[in-house]
Amino acid sequence: MPNRLAIVISALTTVLALSPVLGAQTGTSQTKQEKWNNVPPPESAYAGKKSGPAPRRDLSGIWDGTAPGGKGINGAKEYPAVLPGGKGIDGGQPDERNIVHPLPYTALGEAALKANHPSGPGVRTVPSALSNDPLDSCDPIGFPQMELYELDTIEIIQTANQVVYLNGFYGNYRTIWTDGRELPKDPEPRWNGYSVGKWVDDYTFVVQTIGMNEKTWLDHAGRPHSDALRVEERFHRVDHDHMELTVIIDDPKMYAQPWVAVNKYPLQLLQPDFDIPELLCSPSAMADYNKQVASTLAKPKPPKN
Repeated sequence: MPNRLAIVISALTTVLALSPVLGAQTGTSQTKQEKWNNVPPPESAYAGKKSGPAPRRDLSGIWDGTAPGGKGINGAKEYPAVLPGGKGIDGGQPDERNIVHPLPYTALGEAALKANHPSGPGVRTVPSALSNDPLDSCDPIGFPQMELYELDTIEIIQTANQVVYLNGFYGNYRTIWTDGRELPKDPEPRWNGYSVGKWVDDYTFVVQTIGMNEKTWLDHAGRPHSDALRVEERFHRVDHDHMELTVIIDDPKMYAQPWVAVNKYPLQLLQPDFDIPELLCSPSAMADYNKQVASTLAKPKPPKN
């Protein structure tokens, strides 16, 4: 996965190097070329920026989720699969018992974790050719991994009965129903599950999601989930330009207690004409990449002198 993202990031970097800084970052007007395939402004662009009051019961807009340390490449933000001091990202550990914040696995959860072999940096990482990460075969990233790994730019659209959540990573979209319906009793699994939401006050929107496909992982560190998974999201509109996202994982089959995967993660409102770049997984391109990796590893090593 990091290799695919590196290609996209490299391409964007090249484009930006050949063009002026985005107008959204400087407050200047944008050219026609700069209207497409935008990237969020640097963190310094937000410093000292004053914001007005938050609108009541409104999450709509395009939101930047690229805060420092929020990529989740080592696992969910609050539970990174690294040793104290950020060490151990090269793998070699049989489990996660020595990481900074160990998760409360059940016996079933511990066994399920060991069956997942992540290629992302962490205490259990393996070479990409030995990984069984579903993303390496272009399976949908699913929910909640779309928020626990590579949360970049999202767009939220509200209607009378729905909150529509658009995530550019792998072209995800979710429908969060607000018409008062209950969650299904025996849901047929979906990659992104079934979601209902409600306002608990004028600035906090709470979403409950169930029915996620068990083929998906929770995060890039290979944390498992079962059919009992229930995810709570809390979107809190702080003011006009700032929102906080909290994600709580509750899966009694895999974890002895609920745990907060993301806690008040900051989201920054972007310009309304921000164009979210396409980032999709091509099965044919992935097959070619995996074939190249496998053939490289299969080559006999030259004898040592």
